[in-house]
Amino acid sequence: TLTRLVHVDSAKPRILYIEGEPRWEFKFIRRAADADPSIQLVTLLRTSANKFYRQNVDNDKMLLEGFPTQAAELFQYQGLIIGTLEANLLTAAQQDLIKEFANRRGGAVLFLGGRKSFSDGGWHASQLAEVLPVRLTSTAGTFHRRPVKVELTPQGRESLVCRLEEDAEKNAQRWAKLPDLADYQLTGELKPGAVALLTAQLPGSRSIPILVVQNYGRGRSLVFATGGSWRWRMRLDHKDLAHPTFWQQLLRSL
Repeated sequence: TLTRLVHVDSAKPRILYIEGEPRWEFKFIRRAADADPSIQLVTLLRTSANKFYRQNVDNDKMLLEGFPTQAAELFQYQGLIIGTLEANLLTAAQQDLIKEFANRRGGAVLFLGGRKSFSDGGWHASQLAEVLPVRLTSTAGTFHRRPVKVELTPQGRESLVCRLEEDAEKNAQRWAKLPDLADYQLTGELKPGAVALLTAQLPGSRSIPILVVQNYGRGRSLVFATGGSWRWRMRLDHKDLAHPTFWQQLLRSL
């Protein structure tokens, strides 16, 4: 037997998710979060050039002016998700605030793939290029709408984020049976302190990182280089919970 004292905190951790366009990935991430009572996913969805639709806010004034511009407002969240949007949508001050959110606040920042993500959105020339766990290239056209199969890396086999089954072998078999992602994005090589948990095999035996994580200051930064994990939900039996399980664990890890 092993006896431990466990403190159960009644506070619900909050994650802010800003998305540049309505898309299936956004819808199914929200569904997975709504099914998990232990987290609160607050979302900002751009619906037009200068308009954002707020969801799951605490009151009418919360995020009324859009993405936070002050540390007191952003630092109330534990995690931040940046979807597919142009880097210049965020001001230099807001980008610096995100760096401090990870570095000083100890928050986690997750960057998602998409039409305007990474190099295609100008992130390689932004202040947040330093935060990313991969070295972005200046090449455009990195987003590809072609199905791709993901594979667990040795580090991914050990990660709680990627644990769909408790047994390691059964977990690997479960991942091998998942449907292809709907798309993928080329991001560049890993930085020295980064670790890939998921990779994708491209034609010609070329392997690219899909899910990458690294420490940044007191916090962490992550990349999930796809906007097509929703196919895991749509192409499996409705009783299969692989997609919501993965996303709930990824959100809790933030």
